[in-house]
Amino acid sequence: MAIELRVTSVTALVTGEPRERQVYQGQGDARRVVGRFTDADGRPLSAVSAVVVAEPLGMLGDATVLLPDMQAAGLQVGSVVRVEGNTTARLAGGDFAAIRTSITGERVTPVGVFQAWVAQGGPAKAGDGKAA
Repeated sequence: MAIELRVTSVTALVTGEPRERQVYQGQGDARRVVGRFTDADGRPLSAVSAVVVAEPLGMLGDATVLLPDMQAAGLQVGSVVRVEGNTTARLAGGDFAAIRTSITGERVTPVGVFQAWVAQGGPAKAGDGKAA
């Protein structure tokens, strides 16, 4: 059983290289690729591993972000992106009480690079008072 819900705000730290999402048929040694995973509009999707902050779910440590191929093609490990468009989260049960999370979006907007944020001391904090 899975729960699927619409999320309003998604920010993702990319932790893996983009890869095409395949649809399989069969199990074990008889398993074979029968096509590509697509969104509601029929666009083929690619998957990227990421740490995600999604409103209203909070932080999701090991999520899969599904994006159209054109949007996922330029993503690099360590980049921080905002996932936009019709965005949904699917939560499904996994082995040993794990929860598998898939975020599906239509486009991404680059926010920055994680290594640059760390070098600068993190993103600017609201109400820091140093500027006063």
